[in-house]
Amino acid sequence: MRSRGFLAFVSVAAFALLAASPPAPKSQAQFMFGEWNIHTALVDFNLKTNDFSAPQHVLVTRDGTTIDADRANGNAKTGQATLLGHVVLHDKSGNLGGLSSAKNASGRGPATLTADKMTIDEKTRIYTAVGHMHYTQADTTADAQSGKLNDITHELDLHGNVHVRQGARSLIADHVLYNTITGQAEADGNVILRFPSQIRESAPTPKPIVIKNPKIIHD
Repeated sequence: MRSRGFLAFVSVAAFALLAASPPAPKSQAQFMFGEWNIHTALVDFNLKTNDFSAPQHVLVTRDGTTIDADRANGNAKTGQATLLGHVVLHDKSGNLGGLSSAKNASGRGPATLTADKMTIDEKTRIYTAVGHMHYTQADTTADAQSGKLNDITHELDLHGNVHVRQGARSLIADHVLYNTITGQAEADGNVILRFPSQIRESAPTPKPIVIKNPKIIHD
């Protein structure tokens, strides 16, 4: 049998039958994964290999950042984890604060990233989101088949049917590299840029987008 540690499970039904009292809330297990705290109701943890598996809902927290998922597995020693099912990453500062590289950075407001699956590499601080990836921050939204978020450079590397909307403008491309701090984007591969034919003088200056061989459409 697999060795189990940090196992937290309460049988509410059995307790209710024996004690004839209202069901008690499920207890929560909590353990550290690098600088992250993982909260879940049930987890299998191998004390020898440091492998863990959480088959139920997990909440992963760090100062200013939370990640929700249906389940997770990984290894606490290697610092790698995979979150599966309805993954939602939310960061209050928008720059994944708490890191030395982000202390002096000025975020553009809260940011949220959702996907079907997300892998965390604690050593490289890279988060890879796959499947129906959607990112939103301030006036910007981005959709793609997959995206790789670098926690240090604050770059979001988007691939596959990328569609970025920034205010009244929109950008479609095969690949977009977007900086979550500056709002700048670099696109390549079947690029289409849409923007209003007239820009009001009172409108703020849009963030620059660098594109290669673009097809520009005036709405």
